[in-house]
Amino acid sequence: MAGHAWSISAVVWLVVLSADHSVQAYQYQVTLDPDSRYLFQWSVDYKESLINVQLTCKVTPESWLAFGFSDYGDVTSADLILFWTDGDGKHHFFDGHTTPDGIFLPDRQQDYHLTSVADDRGSVVLDFYRHFNTCDPEDYALDNGTTHLVYVESAQPEGPPLARDVTRLRHGVQRLQLLKPEISAPVFPEDTWSFEVRAPEVLVPAEETTYWWHTTILPDMPSPHHIIQYEGIVAEGSGDLVHHMEVFHCQVQKGHGVPYYNGPGIAEGKPEGLEVCRKVIGAWAMGAEAMIYPEEAGVPVGGQGFSRFALLEVHYNNPQKKSGRMDSSGIRFHVTSQLRKYDAGIMELGLEYVNKMAVPPGQRDFKLSGYCVHKCTQMSLPPAGIHVFASQLHTHLTGRRVYTKHARDGAELPEVNRDNHYSPHFQEIRRLPQPHHVLPGDVLITTCEYDTTKRSKATVGGFSITDEMCLNYVHYYPRSDLEVCKSSVRTDSLHTFFFLLNRFENSKVSPEAGDRANYESIEWSPLNVRLLEDLYSTSPLSMQCNRSDGTRFPGEWEHVRVPDIVRPLVVDTSEVCSGHVTAE
Repeated sequence: MAGHAWSISAVVWLVVLSADHSVQAYQYQVTLDPDSRYLFQWSVDYKESLINVQLTCKVTPESWLAFGFSDYGDVTSADLILFWTDGDGKHHFFDGHTTPDGIFLPDRQQDYHLTSVADDRGSVVLDFYRHFNTCDPEDYALDNGTTHLVYVESAQPEGPPLARDVTRLRHGVQRLQLLKPEISAPVFPEDTWSFEVRAPEVLVPAEETTYWWHTTILPDMPSPHHIIQYEGIVAEGSGDLVHHMEVFHCQVQKGHGVPYYNGPGIAEGKPEGLEVCRKVIGAWAMGAEAMIYPEEAGVPVGGQGFSRFALLEVHYNNPQKKSGRMDSSGIRFHVTSQLRKYDAGIMELGLEYVNKMAVPPGQRDFKLSGYCVHKCTQMSLPPAGIHVFASQLHTHLTGRRVYTKHARDGAELPEVNRDNHYSPHFQEIRRLPQPHHVLPGDVLITTCEYDTTKRSKATVGGFSITDEMCLNYVHYYPRSDLEVCKSSVRTDSLHTFFFLLNRFENSKVSPEAGDRANYESIEWSPLNVRLLEDLYSTSPLSMQCNRSDGTRFPGEWEHVRVPDIVRPLVVDTSEVCSGHVTAE
């Protein structure tokens, strides 16, 4: 593209100085920058496969603005529109892109369509639209995963940045789900009320990673209730500190209690006496909005014999190890006594929280998969199956893509959820366009792809923010006893891998060193990376097929075969560029 010439014919210009721009009610809105100078409003038209956008910008008359999309929020290799007003008052708007080096060039094909531009009390208001997939290789194809909105602004006397580097100019990124499903929020019953579970003014330790546990007592609810919505409450000034939060119900018999605890937890598991606090009733992670349950389901709380004890877990990420920071974040729950048809549950899919899994350094898209095998779903799910209606994908800092595949009798079915541009800084719970039906005997495979090109040592599974995870928290109904369905490679298979590297390559590994130290001491040649991939894809699994009390379902879970998909799903994409893109 270095020889891509630009001419004035590539520019769409309008002379519109009045405030009579198109008036449209937009479904969603978000500010793009910390100073709230850019307001992005949009609506999704699934029938026509396009988005309608209104962008309101508080910019000076001599400024130019570029706005658009990129894979992970960089202004390099970005799909951008450019807008500016010249000295004669003419407004210019066209579709362009940046090269991998950040050089801005116009697109050969103009796919953003400006419908209105106006000055409104010191702001410029742009109305435009574009299709989900423009079939232009220089444009970003929109999907229902995470979208990174980027903007660039500058006031330069020489005019807009045609054929120039934009990486040194003022720019930023905002993350959101652009193509949200068309789901109407149910109306709350009149008796709906709310309560909060919050940390009690915690002095956050000056450590990079802290898991803080706080036991509390839920409000008295003599009759059964349903949780029909919850949302995270991030205390003022803690937005950069709170990584995720969970509220666990402590299942104890009437007349029994749990010890009071308010302090940092241990590396794995829960403090002594709190093992009964395992059933998740609410979860929040960075970027998440409110979790609204479908009108047919809610999380059961209250009633005779219901334990009022709960445990709040807050994961603090304090990479600069600052001291003296206080936090009182938590989760707010909305409940009603008007019970819905089904009790809802939350299930963990993916990889166990152990350091038996690792990602070698220098990898662009290394894959790890966690399995929920047919044997587990066969014995734990109700005969008619379950309906998954929401999903929250989760990794730590190197995760770039996450998805959960679904198979039945070796045949691949449509995926449960996928995010091709996943960000660990934006982990919202997402309602699915349609509930996903999972039957006993089905297989669920959660795969995470990682980018460790900036790391010099292996990234090992674990709880620290610099370790990795691979999870999908699925929300479903009707509730079953199955709470955790995750896997890891068998320990003896991994140790055989270490033994062979020691014997044939003289790698400095040993059983006494531990899995983390062994992974970090290996020289990760392309061959060793390939051998590790083969180990993970072929070696038997160690399974967690667990109830909410932490006990496993009966059976042998330490030598489980990796499930195969023998009939992959064939997706017809022939109509994508000639017809409509569906909402799924």
